[in-house]
Amino acid sequence: MITEIPDFNIRAFNTFGMNVECSKWIDYTEPSDLPSVFASVDRHRFRCIGAGSNMLFTGNYDGTLIHSSILSVETEPCDNGMTRLRVGSGMTFDKVIEMSAAAGLWGIENLSAIPGDAGAAAVQNIGAYGVEVKDVIESVEVYDIQENRFRTIDRVECGYGYRMSMFKLPENRYRYVVTAINILLSATSGPKLDYGNIRQALEDKEVSALTPMDVREAIIRIRDEKLPAPELVGSAGSFFKNPVVSREVYDKVCLIAGESVRVPHYEVEAGVKIPAAWLIEQCGFKGKTKGNAAVWHKQPLVIVNANGQATPDEIIGLEQDICRAVDQRYGITLEPEVDHI
Repeated sequence: MITEIPDFNIRAFNTFGMNVECSKWIDYTEPSDLPSVFASVDRHRFRCIGAGSNMLFTGNYDGTLIHSSILSVETEPCDNGMTRLRVGSGMTFDKVIEMSAAAGLWGIENLSAIPGDAGAAAVQNIGAYGVEVKDVIESVEVYDIQENRFRTIDRVECGYGYRMSMFKLPENRYRYVVTAINILLSATSGPKLDYGNIRQALEDKEVSALTPMDVREAIIRIRDEKLPAPELVGSAGSFFKNPVVSREVYDKVCLIAGESVRVPHYEVEAGVKIPAAWLIEQCGFKGKTKGNAAVWHKQPLVIVNANGQATPDEIIGLEQDICRAVDQRYGITLEPEVDHI
């Protein structure tokens, strides 16, 4: 079923809570609706939107926003204790995590409480606490607008990287619409506890006795302690990507920080990853406000719509202040994780 609404206010469909409109809103409930949808849509003036959890609308959107309400979840047992989940793109991904954890399936529990729908999770390659969604994705089902056909794209072809996939490449932005994702989860115990303070949060439990739900609940507690609830305080979660720098740049950061300060970092294939939150806090932005926008007082990686009245310009202004300060102090250019529209 297709529903079309002109001049639609999307405040409830972006977690930043920007009070903006789109020229047209289209909601669809079946993959088979998509050929009809794109028969009338300007193919260079549309965006697909889920919960709007990784978007900053910089003003009214002069185009069509297309929203999936494909809410199916199908399970299929596979070999070696694996289970395949085929998840409709409109499903809230955290609901899928809750369902899989309750069923005793391992693989995505560390991604608990990240806002957003399944389709967006696959496009963005969401990640947290040492896990990325690419770790469990087998394939992504899409409608290819350019070729007017449905396709299944395997994990390798998806070209996953840090907060990246082939769906985000400029040449593909107006080509693919995700309709479902296929993920593989395991019934065999496999908790990943070595990122952040997960292990500490579960220290009262034997590792061998842990369930996916134990880990999920610990992750939610950790997140609740430092991140704002989107339904209460508008934000898009982590606003910036963690920069990956050369060893030379990392050594420079350490020199600036001083011998008594340990610079948090992670060795990765491309270099050294430094938490953007640490860089932002060192520049004095934790809890800082700019008009109605603010840096969250418990987690400086998050910019918030502090009182629900922030404008896009206030959010962008604070973003620019942060980027300028980090660049001037450390010579590191922060890259937004949030999509500016």
